[in-house]
Amino acid sequence: MAGAGAPHRPPGAPGAAEAEDACGWRCPEHSDRVAELFCRRCGRCVCALCPLLGAHRGHPVGLAREEAARVQKLTQHYLRQLATKKQQQVGNRNQIEDAAEKLQAHAESSKIWLAGKFTELRLLLDEEEALAKKFIDKNTQLTLQAYREQIKSCEDQIDVLNRLSDRVCSISQESDPVQLLQEFTATERELKKQMSVGELCHPVPQSFAPIKTFFKGLVEAMQSMIQTPLEVRVKDNMNCQLSSFSSTKPESLLKISPSPERSLFLKCKTPRVERVGCIGGKGGS
Repeated sequence: MAGAGAPHRPPGAPGAAEAEDACGWRCPEHSDRVAELFCRRCGRCVCALCPLLGAHRGHPVGLAREEAARVQKLTQHYLRQLATKKQQQVGNRNQIEDAAEKLQAHAESSKIWLAGKFTELRLLLDEEEALAKKFIDKNTQLTLQAYREQIKSCEDQIDVLNRLSDRVCSISQESDPVQLLQEFTATERELKKQMSVGELCHPVPQSFAPIKTFFKGLVEAMQSMIQTPLEVRVKDNMNCQLSSFSSTKPESLLKISPSPERSLFLKCKTPRVERVGCIGGKGGS
């Protein structure tokens, strides 16, 4: 307020009246009088008549100079409070900026970590694919070897039958009855042996349906999992971990040591293909 600066130019000082006139230190109700008091209720500078006869009658008043001194002390207090709050906000801003920088660095490191894990997963899947193909190749070669042995056996039997047919044909063309009977008698036993109906040879079928079914189920399980939004999966996994942690006894935590993820995966992975191999072997037997 205009009257708040009155203590700097107290009334009665040399040139005070002219300064007061220049600064407008006149009572708003009694313009011919100097506003030397301050009404605390209305917050206005008034003259000495106002609290006695004017609109500020009965209001608590004080000398403007003393009120100005009090206000100056109060403003210093406010300035200190504002400076403290400003410093707090500066500290908050610095902390937030530091958190933002750390978040960016953490995000980049997390993406690099994820890239490594997905690369490792691709390598494991490539290895799994190679093992599955190796399993198919191995069982194919074993079955083909069995087929070759069966073919060789059939060819041996054909050779035996061809030789026997040639001998019988030769016997049938023998002109000497005694010679014919002697040769036929010598051959008859083998002829009777070959007259029995031979067993039909069915190749042992080999099917890779079990391994195809296994990996089809694996792919479908992964597809079903991925169809759920990533945020939901991460939240469910976090809740599951928190639930598992809360149910763990504190003393048992000291006995738990983390195991490398890759070694666990490999330990579980290699027997899995062997298990599929056993299934395939059963299907082909």
